[in-house]
Amino acid sequence: MPTCADCFLYTPKNGKEGECTINGRVPADRDAGRCPSRTFRPKA
Repeated sequence: MPTCADCFLYTPKNGKEGECTINGRVPADRDAGRCPSRTFRPKA
């Protein structure tokens, strides 16, 4: 199952957390199905 770290909107900050362009700070291992804004797009 993909995670936030697999989304093109995600920018890593450290090994466990990053920044989502839309949702702000998010854990890297959050399940993509739990994306609050439903904007998960896999990195190309």
